[in-house]
Parts: sequence; C-alpha cells; structure tokens
Amino acid sequence: MASGKYIQVYLDPKQGIMMETIEKTMNIAVDWFRYSDTNWVVYTTSDINKWHGRLKKFADPDGNLFICELNINNRNGWMTKDFWVWLRKDR
Repeated sequence: MASGKYIQVYLDPKQGIMMETIEKTMNIAVDWFRYSDTNWVVYTTSDINKWHGRLKKFADPDGNLFICELNINNRNGWMTKDFWVWLRKDR
C-alpha cells in the first residue's frame, strides 16, 4: 500500500449539496476530520488532483474548492481535544 499523507480541503458547496453526500465521498479517504462546516483534514493515499476530481462536482459552478498538502510536522494552535486525538493516532 502506498504511504499516506495529509491534505487540507476547503469546500463551500454549490446550492443544493447535502453534507451527507460530501461525506460519502470523503469516506473514500483512509481517514478524515471535519473541523468546521467547510474544512476537512484528510489522510489519504491519493494525490490532490484525484481529490479535485472527486470533489469538483460539489463546488462547480458557484461554490468554492481549495485543496493542498498539509505538513502536520510543523504545527501549533488551539483545536478541540477530539481533533488532536485524531491527528495523533497511528495510521
């Protein structure tokens, strides 16, 4: 199996897209954590272009989508305990 990496996904969906529909696609990932209505940290073996292809349909034409790799080795901040537990778990 390919090694995984973390990506940051910002998705402000177009009108009419239900969160359950987006989460079904997110479930393709090895693991994910949604920390706000529009933001996810995703642990995946797929690259950001693959994720763009999976998520574009939820944003195009009048929503917003941004995906980037995330280096969790250089981090700091205040998040919920659940987030830190999720981030630190072995995968």
